[in-house]
Amino acid sequence: MLFSSLTFVWFFLPALALVYYLAPGRKLKNAVLLIASLLFYSWGEPRYVALVILSILFNYLFGLAIGRLGDRTGLKRAALALCIGANLCLLGYFKYFNFFLELAHTVMGKEGFIPRNIALPIGISFYTFQAVSYIADIYRGVKPIQKKIFRLALYISLFPQILSGPIVKYNELEPQIGERRESISMHAYGIRRFVYGLAKKMVFANMFGQVVDRIWGLPLEQLGTAVVWFTILLYSLQIYYDFSGYSDMAIGLGRMFGFTYQENFNYPYLSASISEFWRRWHISLSTWFKQYLYIPLGGNRKGLTRTCINLSVVFLATGLWHGASMNFICWGIYYGIFIVAERLWLGKVLEKNPCKALNHVYTLLVVMFGWLLFRVGSLHQAKVLVTAMLSPRAGLWNLRIFMDNRIIFLLVLAVCFCGPVQKLFPGLTKRLYDEERTGALDVAVMAALLLLCTVLMVSSTYQAFIYFRF
Repeated sequence: MLFSSLTFVWFFLPALALVYYLAPGRKLKNAVLLIASLLFYSWGEPRYVALVILSILFNYLFGLAIGRLGDRTGLKRAALALCIGANLCLLGYFKYFNFFLELAHTVMGKEGFIPRNIALPIGISFYTFQAVSYIADIYRGVKPIQKKIFRLALYISLFPQILSGPIVKYNELEPQIGERRESISMHAYGIRRFVYGLAKKMVFANMFGQVVDRIWGLPLEQLGTAVVWFTILLYSLQIYYDFSGYSDMAIGLGRMFGFTYQENFNYPYLSASISEFWRRWHISLSTWFKQYLYIPLGGNRKGLTRTCINLSVVFLATGLWHGASMNFICWGIYYGIFIVAERLWLGKVLEKNPCKALNHVYTLLVVMFGWLLFRVGSLHQAKVLVTAMLSPRAGLWNLRIFMDNRIIFLLVLAVCFCGPVQKLFPGLTKRLYDEERTGALDVAVMAALLLLCTVLMVSSTYQAFIYFRF
């Protein structure tokens, strides 16, 4: 079930809110959310809910085992490694089995590789990382062992974030499962954030996505330089509005039911360096890798060389997390190179540069080339498109074919509202994030946006979120 579907917006969510608020007591409210979350996840593919339940049971039992080991550090460390390894193996089978098997065939010089028919369960990368967060947090003593399996089940399967995040760490969400409060102002704020995110998805991401898919479906060798640059610009905006829109919806849904999730985006296209970009883009994934991979590897505590190695490992893992193909691995390595370069010398150059606008241009160019690598299906396609971007050519299709008045209008709006307008008028951002203030103007704007989104949901068939692939 999609957040951007009529079924969810007009049936599932209102029915759930009604039952939830009528349910007396925290335990019964949590039970309502757990049942709804499992129903939500199993809506499209019921068999994969068994994987979620398996993950819950497995991590619950290992959590109890770690608790019973007491002060036996060696055994606890072994149990931690075994549990994390099992979680990653489950993820690895569904997400990476065919990739590594094909890679092994290539290395050994074998031909005729036939991939297994393994469908990727939606959200498995997200709920697996949340399960790992639980095990790591109780091992480190950040939080006590969860002895109530239904509370752990709610943490792992909570429907707002199970499909595409934000990745919520156990130490952040567990206290809210037991103690939280709901109010009319929270619910109103949650609706406001949800509708805002829905508009991002339906008005911008879907519209741009239709054009991008249309162009990408043409023979890439025949695309001209202007068309390729235009497509990458559209895709850069599409993926931002798609994923940040989903995050806004998830955050809004959480607030409707009393939960507070960390922000997942902070206008990343305003960044003046790649390091800053990754502090603003997919914040929950960046902080997860920092807390559970970068710091355990030694972080920046063991000298500059080791720091650079740790950063490279983190971004290699980031690329691999996004998908099982060489273009994602190269995408992670690509960003790792820039992050390390900024740590070694480039960051100082950017700081001393008197023309800060050039820093923004540098960052946007690096990010756009990165999105090209992210979007294509193979490294060969990436090579073809990069060649077209850097070597001017006309191509067979005129840019005007893809740029009608509607797309131009939406493109201008999208560029303005992906950060520049919010920076120039901080009051707009403050109003959006002000939980205690929902006035008549806010209600009118949200009603208009919801009506527009409903019309688009009725008429549109392009609704899949990009990060459902991961």
